[in-house]
Amino acid sequence: MNDLRPPNPAWWLALLALLGSGCAHRPEPSPAERIAQVNVVPDFLSAWAAVRTAPRSEQLARTREALLASHPELFGPEVFGPTFALDRELERLLVEMPRLEPKLGALSDRMPGEVERIARRFLDEFPELGWSGPVALSLSFSQFEAVWRTLSGRRTLVLGLDAIAYYRGPYAPLEPVLHHALAAALLPPGAGPGATPLWWTVWEAGFPLAAVRTIDPGTSDTDLRLPEEGRDPAVLAALARRVRGALDSTREQDRRALLGGPGAGPAGQSGAGRWLALRVAEKVLAGRSLHDAPRLTGPQLRSSIVSALLALERPGS
Repeated sequence: MNDLRPPNPAWWLALLALLGSGCAHRPEPSPAERIAQVNVVPDFLSAWAAVRTAPRSEQLARTREALLASHPELFGPEVFGPTFALDRELERLLVEMPRLEPKLGALSDRMPGEVERIARRFLDEFPELGWSGPVALSLSFSQFEAVWRTLSGRRTLVLGLDAIAYYRGPYAPLEPVLHHALAAALLPPGAGPGATPLWWTVWEAGFPLAAVRTIDPGTSDTDLRLPEEGRDPAVLAALARRVRGALDSTREQDRRALLGGPGAGPAGQSGAGRWLALRVAEKVLAGRSLHDAPRLTGPQLRSSIVSALLALERPGS
């Protein structure tokens, strides 16, 4: 006859603990699996520490030398564009360094582990991205938090640690920054041959915002740089009509009016453009997964954006 007595409690608890530990912990990635990273900030901070009380000219010379010593491509036109002047931007940063240094140092220490953790989990969920770095932990002189660039023939995510430290602080959640950047990389590089139309700019701006909201539902408006004054439905309705009337425009002026920047109109500067892009993307994504939506393109995507804009033009309907 079978023995129906319960197993020894200690044995049973040990088995549960073993099974639980196997489920709870992802194996440590091998060196070949880790996200490739470059961090130029520690050398910059060391150079700054050596000249913090020196004349500004010496501070500028030593910190510039530290930045250009190993990865000069991170501080040239490939990242910042043809009009970038390193000395000018670096001098502005040095003015802030007495206050920024502790924040930047703490973030630089924390960042490599956070990048590995967050990016690895994203890539596990979205293997179609097919990317394993490099990530450049660098300085942006407050021009950006995260941008994609092609450096030395490799698709590189460049993070501006100074901007993140200044605007978010050294211990803020980094998922919104990294998930936004990685979600943007799921999209194809453009709408197709020729100049980029405004409807693609709306999608390109909105999809990463909507993706972060989907992946991390608790992400705040502040985390996504969505100002309160930009979410007014009446303001969004007016901007939706304006954008729909210029949907195929390729003019830089229209793009700036949507997203802000030099020469942007009041709507772009108020943040309504980012809110509009988010709302459009949320409507386009309705009923679609984050895996399927990036494959939308051409007339199908444009038609979906038109439908979303028409709905936003009638708030409350």
